[in-house]
Amino acid sequence: MSAELKVVLPPGFSSLVVLDRKLHAGRGIAPTALRFAAGLHAVYLSVPEFVPAARHCPVVFAEAEGRRWQPMMVTGIEAGQNLCVDAAGHWRADVYCPAYVRRYPFCAVRAPGGESKTVVCVDDSVLGAFQPALFEADGAESQVFSTYQRLIEEMETAGRQTDVFCLRLAALNLLEAFNADIRPTGSERREIAGMWRVNESRLNSLPAATLTELMRSGFLSRIYAHLMSLDNFQRLLALAVARTSNPDLAG
Repeated sequence: MSAELKVVLPPGFSSLVVLDRKLHAGRGIAPTALRFAAGLHAVYLSVPEFVPAARHCPVVFAEAEGRRWQPMMVTGIEAGQNLCVDAAGHWRADVYCPAYVRRYPFCAVRAPGGESKTVVCVDDSVLGAFQPALFEADGAESQVFSTYQRLIEEMETAGRQTDVFCLRLAALNLLEAFNADIRPTGSERREIAGMWRVNESRLNSLPAATLTELMRSGFLSRIYAHLMSLDNFQRLLALAVARTSNPDLAG
């Protein structure tokens, strides 16, 4: 049996075990696996994803343990409801799908003992006798898993970039808490709380040398993508109204 890790499950995961080429040989991913995202009203995001994500949904920051910050793509205006999936639970083709969703059912977890090394883990609740298999009987990886492996590695690199980005924003005291006040026509006012954004006045007040540094690092363009994305709360509202008026759209 695979070793189960004593860690907090990532959002949407039902279980988490260390991926084992021998123990998981012959097992594939259920075709319905990506329906796990149907209940996520916000999804983890990395800095390289800001621009494509900002075209469709609000990109905000959430406060994590120890005053750390995590970018998120807001996908719903109510807890447990993802407006970016269709009635079958599939991610909509016209909305950017974050790497966090595309990587499922895998994730990288820091190895026990506080080491910097990570191990690849899997939500084995969605593994079974499905084709194509992730590994052959001898443990050799399939092309399917090779693709996932590249995505896992890319996300590890992107995660480090995101940590640097968020630390820089915090060091410059640019983040502020805010609530999204959504006012549907003819409906009860809604408010989404617990989010953080870049304070544009503080950003504009930074010294020219600091703004130049942010621009050269690529951070400034991501900041502006984040700020422009905040107009998408009304887009989410429109999706919610459409889903209410057409139950067939409900996930």
